[in-house]
Amino acid sequence: MNRLSTTPVKGFALNHPDTIELDANGAVGDRDFFLVDESQRLLSITRTGVFASWRAEFNRAGNLLRIASADGQQLEAPVSGSEPIAVDFSGTRPIPGHLVEGPWSDWLSGIVGQSVFLVRTETPGAAYDEYAMTLLSDESVAELGRHAPDGSIDPRRFRMLIGFSGVSAYAEEAWHGQTVRIGSATLRMGGPVPRCNATTRNPDSGDSDLKTLHLIHQHRGRQPNEFGDGLNLGAYAEVVTPGRVSVGDEILRGQQ
Repeated sequence: MNRLSTTPVKGFALNHPDTIELDANGAVGDRDFFLVDESQRLLSITRTGVFASWRAEFNRAGNLLRIASADGQQLEAPVSGSEPIAVDFSGTRPIPGHLVEGPWSDWLSGIVGQSVFLVRTETPGAAYDEYAMTLLSDESVAELGRHAPDGSIDPRRFRMLIGFSGVSAYAEEAWHGQTVRIGSATLRMGGPVPRCNATTRNPDSGDSDLKTLHLIHQHRGRQPNEFGDGLNLGAYAEVVTPGRVSVGDEILRGQQ
């Protein structure tokens, strides 16, 4: 395994820690917060790339969130929830949370140019779409990237928790139902991940500058997944046994 990618605020720039702790909701500290608009709809990276380069850090013990841009704009303040809210990300399950009090919503609204509100999930780490865990091999990215205009694709576009290598392209999508061990954690593999327009956004600028879905459709076509059929890349997983995962750990299939 060669890359871990997390962010405490869904849709913000990815952090790449050397080690993560996994619990039932995936990586501890990953996706504790998300944004909604005035209609209480999820304001994801699919809808806006404004925050793609903004980095967030959250100290759970101190209840302190820090968000900063590359040019030095930043806000660090405690987070406390007030009004309850439930937001359905994908039409399959509502995510309960609380609107965060304090300066956050006004400050973030000024950046994005519309009214937005910061939400803290009721259950830590629950701001995921379908599964808490996602995996994607470098070989899958490289194979798709061969057809891209520049001959390669930045794997950060796919915002997967675990990046690894050492398999054939798209192999992870065939592991559905299998058990794998990484570090001291055990995962049960889910099906392929259907991709969305978030992958078209440059992970540094937030601009939609690559027709990623067109590439997948042209070179792989629509394929079945757990939700019907779609433009798949990578695989879902769920945590069976919590534990620690580090860069350099092997992915061992068929482990109990």
